[in-house]
Parts: sequence; structure tokens; C-alpha cells
Amino acid sequence: MQALSYYIQDRLSKAWFPLLVLLTAVVSILTHEWRCMLIPLGVLFVWLSIQYIPWIYFLLLIVIPFSTEMELPGGFSTDFPDEPLMWWLFGLGMVYLVMNPEKIRSMIKHPLTLVLFFHWTWIFLVSLSSQDVMVSVKYWASKSWYLFVFYFLAYIILKNEKRWMQFVWCSILSATVTVLIIEYRHALTGFSFSAINTLVNPFYRNHVNYACLLACIFPYLWPAWKKFEQKPIFRMGLGGIAVTLLAGIIFSYTRAAYLALFSILIIYPILKFKLLRITAMITVVASIVVLIYFLSANRYLELAPDYNQAISHTDFGSLLQATPKGKDISTMERLYRWVAGTRMVGERYFVGFGPGNFHNFYDSYTLKQFATYVSENKDRSGIHNYYLMTAVEQGIPGLLLFLVVLYFYFQTAQNVLTRISLRLRPWAIASIWSMGVILSILLFNDMIETDKVGSYFFINMAILVRLNRMTDQD
Repeated sequence: MQALSYYIQDRLSKAWFPLLVLLTAVVSILTHEWRCMLIPLGVLFVWLSIQYIPWIYFLLLIVIPFSTEMELPGGFSTDFPDEPLMWWLFGLGMVYLVMNPEKIRSMIKHPLTLVLFFHWTWIFLVSLSSQDVMVSVKYWASKSWYLFVFYFLAYIILKNEKRWMQFVWCSILSATVTVLIIEYRHALTGFSFSAINTLVNPFYRNHVNYACLLACIFPYLWPAWKKFEQKPIFRMGLGGIAVTLLAGIIFSYTRAAYLALFSILIIYPILKFKLLRITAMITVVASIVVLIYFLSANRYLELAPDYNQAISHTDFGSLLQATPKGKDISTMERLYRWVAGTRMVGERYFVGFGPGNFHNFYDSYTLKQFATYVSENKDRSGIHNYYLMTAVEQGIPGLLLFLVVLYFYFQTAQNVLTRISLRLRPWAIASIWSMGVILSILLFNDMIETDKVGSYFFINMAILVRLNRMTDQD
């Protein structure tokens, strides 16, 4: 790879690249085909990819907030331009690791990496037994490049504080630009609750994706703030960015994002006082007890909403008042799908229906008592609870493996917090806080397979594993 890079650099630095630009310019003029000029740009991009892989990686981080869903022929879709960049980095990274396997040798042995591998393998196996194999294999392929690019490649590229700060600037500044654009347009409507879902386009699919991305990256302002303790001008800038991001979250009117930001207040004391194991046990037992209670004597039927009273709200205040009364349509529609999902788990509890297949099969498991005005689900959205969705699509073993991944992440975090230096501690807190935000969001949404949230899910892990290695070396 290095020899190839030197060769290409030598060619471009002499005459070949200028001649290529001149030749394509002449051809473009003679043929009236401007696309010929893309050839030298493509050559330059390939050279940069080989010579400066981190540049391409940071470019990917920059375009994530700006990327939009694009339909492709054959019923396929992609997030453009970030997903094509993921494919490119996946191929480039594979070649790099084949030539430099020592870069991730210690990472491969890390317990978190091992459980991630087991979960990835299980997803592949249940894809083969899926109710729709093609859908599930596409899901597994997508999971593969997300895992590789945002976990393995992130571990290699985001290897020190300098790179972490570059990651912060790329992620936060680009997201801030989208907030300024969206909230400028939003202000023209008087910050209308009913308008926000449309105004976030084309950058975000809906207001939930918008708020969740901002909430995921917000914690990384903390290490940046600590780094510039002696530079008040930088701190003023960071304060302005923080206010902008918070304004975006507040005016997104996304309740899950509001609550998720406070997750660190629960998670940090648990890890600081080494209460992870007992907390995990209590959480599992409590979840089982609640599940048994509602399934016994069909008590869950008592939660069925009044079809005529569960309605959409155009005012956020009315929405907040309606939620605890069971009159908010988004909450009641979630309940409708959760009931269907629970019944699906009972049907195929071991291997599930196959990754990506909830929407294709849930309709026959729904109960009319829980139906709402939006139960037709024209936008083909998911179950709105990632944990339940994992059990539905990957079976109970898949859910258990996912929970084991989370446990090992927080076990690593707990170990890191007890030994890390004061200089690096803010980075550990940022990773933990961001992960807490994501896991809170997953209670009400399915976001791991989206570019806006799934990317940071794995990056948080990569940064923590890198911190773990750094503390071991110290």
C-alpha cells in the first residue's frame, strides 16, 4: 500500500496529472460532455484515499448530517453521499488491514470485539433461516460495513487525542450547520410543532432522526470544553455551538431526545461506584417480572387505547398532556406494534423472523383493540423499540447477544473510569454519555441501522476500546 502510494504521488507530482486534466478538458469541450471532467477528480480522490485515508474518513463524518435517503433501481435505497463513502472505506480498509494486520491485533482480542463478532455471526446465521432471506442478507451486509467502518476503522484512525478532536470538529460543526439552516426555516413558521417534520428535509428523514443525531454528538462538547480551559475565546465558540445544538433538540419536539440527554446522571454513578453487575441483574429481573405481569391473564389488553381519542396533536403542549392519558397517537401506535412484536417473539422465539423483516410480517400478529388512525403504516416504519425488534428479528438469542455486547461495553467503561488519567477522563465520559443517549433512544425507536445514530453507536465503542488500551499501557 505504501509503495503504491509513493508511486502514485510521484506520477501526480510530475506531469501525468496535469496532462490528464488538460486532456479531459479538451475532450469535454470537443464532445460537449462535462462529465469527462469527473475523471481527474476521480483520480485525485483515489490518490487521496490511498495517501490520506483519515481525510476520507473525516469527509464521511462531515457528510453524515447532510446525507439524505435516495431511491435506487430495483427497490433498493441508500443514504447519499455517506453510504457510498462507507462502501469505499470498507474496501479500502480491508486492503489496508490485510497489509497491516498488527494495527488491530490487540483490538481483536478485546472482549467487546469478541462479543460483537458473535452477535454479527448470529445475525448471519438467522439471515439464512429468515422468512425473507434477501431482505435479511441485505441487512447483514449493511451491518457488516457499519461495524467495520465505524468500529474497526474508527479504532485505527481515531487513535489519539488529536484525532478525537478532529472527529469532534467534523461531527459537531457539520451538524451545527444543518441546525442553523433548519431552525432559520423553522423560525419563519414561528417554530411550529406541526411544521418541523417537513422542515428537516432533505438532511433528515424526520424530526426524530434530527434530534437523535444532535443528542448523540452533544456529549462530545464536554472533552472539547475541558481541553480549552485556558482559551476563553474557544470556550465562547463552544458555548455558542452548545446553545445551537440544544436549540435544535428543543425545537425538534422529540421527547425521547429530551430524556436521553439526562441518561448520564443515572449511568455515571452506576459506573463510578461499580454497581454495573447488580444494576444489570435488577434490570433483567424487573423486566421479566413486568413482562410476566402483563402477559398473565392478558392484562396487557387493559392498555388498549380508545380509537376515537388517540389522535394526532398539532400543539406540543397538548401532546405532552395527552401522553400520560393514553391519548397520544404516536405512543399508542407504539403500543400497537409492541403487542404485535411480543406475539411474534412467541411464534419464532429462537431464530426470529429474520433481520429487517418486522414490517413484512407483523400485520397478522396485531390486535384490533390497539389499532390507531395511523396503523396502516404507510411510511413502513419499524416497531419503535430496538430491543424488542432484535428479539422479533433475531430471536431471543439475538437479543441476549446484543445485551451482552452492551454489558461488556459498560464493563469496559467501568474499568476505564477507575484507572484513567484526568486528562483522558472527559473522553471516556463523552463516550459513555453518548452511548447512554443512544440506548435511551432505542427504548422508543429503531436507530442502530441508521447513518445518523448507528455510526456513533460503534464509534463510541471504538473510542472506549482505544482508551482501554491506553490505560493498560499507562
